[in-house]
Amino acid sequence: MPKDHSKSILEEIEKRNAVPIPRWHFVLQRLGFWLLAVSSVVTGSIAMATAIYVFIDNDFIEDHEYINLFLAERPLIAEIVASIPYIWLATLALFTLVAYFGFRHTKKGYQYATTRVIAGALLASLLLSVGFNTIDVGKSIHRYLIENVHVYNKLVYANEHRWTHTEKGLLGGKVIQYLKDKHLLVLRDFNKSIWQVDISKTEVRPGTHIFPGKYLKITGVITGKQAFQALTIQGWSKRYHKRPLVQPKIAPVKTTLPDTTLVH
Repeated sequence: MPKDHSKSILEEIEKRNAVPIPRWHFVLQRLGFWLLAVSSVVTGSIAMATAIYVFIDNDFIEDHEYINLFLAERPLIAEIVASIPYIWLATLALFTLVAYFGFRHTKKGYQYATTRVIAGALLASLLLSVGFNTIDVGKSIHRYLIENVHVYNKLVYANEHRWTHTEKGLLGGKVIQYLKDKHLLVLRDFNKSIWQVDISKTEVRPGTHIFPGKYLKITGVITGKQAFQALTIQGWSKRYHKRPLVQPKIAPVKTTLPDTTLVH
């Protein structure tokens, strides 16, 4: 019977013209699943880095001087809930699931519990996101999207939205031109509108640097069409995100005393 059974199997193989699958095919397949898992974790970490930046960049986190301006319209809890970057959290969840799928299809991935795999992917994304934000990855992605992708503005309620309400005395954006002798700024807000900002009677907050390309937060009043009188100006970045300036170490100057030996 065993011989007949083996014979029938061989006949079936010949009938179907089946050929053995080379080993490199399985190796390549496993490598592909590993690549899918790793790339998904990295992509998830970028999403988490951006989510962290968007949330931490909100003024209610640190700029307590301005908190009353925003809380006058709705309570703090509503402001916090609105500021959660749901789109980035959804992106993180999606790529975590993709990473789980890829890992479970690796050679030994099936041996691990679902909760452990998902928790491991989230932890790896968190650790990587912290590293990414030390080099401003989250900030760069968010700023690029909010300035160039119109639909993104509708998916997040970021700090840029709070500072795009000139009717409420809040103007934020990028300095296009700085005419220091005329006490005038030309600034482009996050709706791509150009404003002429009079800074002749402005309090510039300590540590604020004004130059083209710099992002600023300005409080004041509208004085005309696309004209704004600034009352206060501060830099966009908060204290927690500013890198300390490294002062150069100046070595003491060694002086050589002249030779005072007298020649007689």
